[in-house]
Amino acid sequence: MARSSEWMRQVDRSLLAAVAQILSLSNRKRRPPLAPHGVGIIQPTAIGDTLIASGAVAAIAARYPQAQIFVFHGCNNAPAVRMIDAPLEPVLCDFSRPHRALGILRAARLDLVVDLTPWPHLTAILARLSAPCAVGFAPANSMRGKLFDVAVSHRGDRHELDNLASMARVFGAIEDYRMQIRVKDCDAASELQLDRLVVCQLSAGGSRAAEKAWPMEYWAALCSRLIAAGFIPAFTGVASDQKAVDVLLSQLGPSAAATISLCGKVPLAELGDLLRRARAVVSVDTSVLHLAGAVDARVIGLHGPTRSARWGARCARAKGLDSPHPDAGYITYGTETHPRAMEIMRALTPDLVVPAICETERPAAYAQQ
Repeated sequence: MARSSEWMRQVDRSLLAAVAQILSLSNRKRRPPLAPHGVGIIQPTAIGDTLIASGAVAAIAARYPQAQIFVFHGCNNAPAVRMIDAPLEPVLCDFSRPHRALGILRAARLDLVVDLTPWPHLTAILARLSAPCAVGFAPANSMRGKLFDVAVSHRGDRHELDNLASMARVFGAIEDYRMQIRVKDCDAASELQLDRLVVCQLSAGGSRAAEKAWPMEYWAALCSRLIAAGFIPAFTGVASDQKAVDVLLSQLGPSAAATISLCGKVPLAELGDLLRRARAVVSVDTSVLHLAGAVDARVIGLHGPTRSARWGARCARAKGLDSPHPDAGYITYGTETHPRAMEIMRALTPDLVVPAICETERPAAYAQQ
């Protein structure tokens, strides 16, 4: 649903909301089974959301060690599902076709379903119809919580990790919540000067990608400063992100030769290893930001439509920079719009960003220059 079209979101808010209202009339409230044979977890899309929810998945698996744990996911987040550090069985499921998705869920003969999405009525309905007991999030001013046997409060005034921590506690987790993922050694790292490498993620994903983007001329100003200080900007992303990188390189001119593009060249699990070994990471609000937080990288997050307190990287070496625009932070779930959305990231100027990044000491080979 996070990658769904605006048309699908409208259907969810209207038709599926009505279906949810009808289903909620039965007011079913059953306790989760003590020893389920099959547990289904719904995590449809979004790599970043999947990484953030990994701790909850691990808590569910730890609570039911004898059960088969199925994670029903989409194409987009399949690599992230495979990184979750828990015994589970990934199941590809097209949630844009609800009838087929319901058939796949029911075919697994589940005793319990846990819906880790916070807002769609669709996933709540599927959870309700596919198992004797369903657990899921209940955001404020939404009826979706009434569809679950156990409804977990979902708040927009706290970090999403804290919301997932509340879900994990339903299944007995008592330690501080953290993402639970596995990374692989990065094959490309041996060829890179890691002490000089500043990983830059220019592009965001999802329906609000354009609003989350930092202006290209700002990236050019930042990269010029990094290069002058002896650092090597390295650009990450999927292969299609190379188009944005090419635009940036054209603005850098001769300095472009001092950069590296890794777009489409580093698998997600290996990228986690690279991020934690690099000198620093600079990213807009997207999956790379959350991956950097998961591996305790030195990461600087650039936020505008979202606030770092809600969606920023959270680790010992993370720093979130928020746009000073008065309309900043209008996104809570990712579906919101704003008439001045494209102005917000422009208010986060290089003068506000460069000092936070360049406070990193210069590489040793350049310290005396």
